[in-house]
Amino acid sequence: MNEVKNSIFREELPGEKKSIVNLLMTGHIVTISCLGYMAFFLFIQLGQVTRIVDTIDPNHMTTEQINLLKERVSRSVGQWQSEMVGLAIIGSIVSIIGGIYTINMVIRPLKKIISFANQEGQTEPLPEFKSNTEIKQLATAISALTIKLKKNTQG
Repeated sequence: MNEVKNSIFREELPGEKKSIVNLLMTGHIVTISCLGYMAFFLFIQLGQVTRIVDTIDPNHMTTEQINLLKERVSRSVGQWQSEMVGLAIIGSIVSIIGGIYTINMVIRPLKKIISFANQEGQTEPLPEFKSNTEIKQLATAISALTIKLKKNTQG
């Protein structure tokens, strides 16, 4: 059989198939993984502190032993604080990158499509989108619709 190619899309390079939904879902998976790691880390650390606190018996312990346990609790809390600051920084960076990506890959192209639709294709053609995402498919469909409408109104 002769395979019919859709000529409105450029040929994709191997592995180039992009989907905005897939990319956004990957960001969510990374975020959820970081949160899961943080919850697991806190669970382990809280378990250690609980064991330390349970062993404290001032009636049968020397001052040196109490100070040692106190130092271990302080060290655990310090580790929590360091871990939380690190996760907050990583989370902020991921959020900023995700925001920039969303603006560049979704919001700006949608604004171009909206502007084209508001002008009803009268003044200029729809700008070319370089990536094969759902946005490009929408833009191509709107361009085809505009051409069909022009032909129907002229003919």
